[in-house]
Amino acid sequence: MGGGGDWSLSLMGNYSFNRNKVLEDDSTVVYPWQNTIGNKVGQRFGLVALGLFESYGEIAASPVQTGDTRPGDIKYKDINGDGKIDEYDKVPIGWGSVPEIMYGFGFSLGWKNLSLTAMFQGAAHVDAMLSGEGVLPFSQGSSRGNLLSNITDRWTEENPRQNAFYPRLSIGNINMNYEESTWWLKDTDYLRLKNIELSYRLPDHWMKRIHLDNARIFIQGVNLLTFSSFKIWDVELGDGRGARYPNIASVSLGVNFNF
Repeated sequence: MGGGGDWSLSLMGNYSFNRNKVLEDDSTVVYPWQNTIGNKVGQRFGLVALGLFESYGEIAASPVQTGDTRPGDIKYKDINGDGKIDEYDKVPIGWGSVPEIMYGFGFSLGWKNLSLTAMFQGAAHVDAMLSGEGVLPFSQGSSRGNLLSNITDRWTEENPRQNAFYPRLSIGNINMNYEESTWWLKDTDYLRLKNIELSYRLPDHWMKRIHLDNARIFIQGVNLLTFSSFKIWDVELGDGRGARYPNIASVSLGVNFNF
């Protein structure tokens, strides 16, 4: 915090870190990687995606996956080496929907009767698992669900891209494409400008004339900027299909009087 003459500056910040671990529970597992002990509370388990199948020959040479598996479908890692992909191949994946790190910082800058205040909020070591018919196209048939604006970013025979957002699309949940896996796990670290305000305090000699202690005019913005690689829905909504009401951006203009 500092000031000199007509200028003033205040800085603020906060940082929190949390990490937990299950020490004991009554679960029993077949393989050690299925153990909840030693992992965080609510740890996600899922399959490890290796990319998309490129040919029927690759499918035939890979561990068996249930359903109608074709080129363009997600290929998974056979963790226990038994030649098939099932529940026993699910391992701990991701950070979880609760951030390990939360932080914020901001400033208040003043010059004479003008002041500018801003506050940023951020989170790290957090991710979201996409799921449900609201985000996974045609998973419940051709007459239900959503098609998001990124629907063209998918694998097709004409454009067989490994970095497509969606694997091969099909009607219904007929294969393993929609299993919880690292394919659908998305980084939701973010930094957001939560609040910014520019204000002007009316001069004191004006206030005396109208018998006010003070008054100021301000313009305020909320949630105006968000920096994140996650663009599908409001990054603060977390897991699922983005069905909750998002944080909205707003700008307001006002006058504050103190009698």
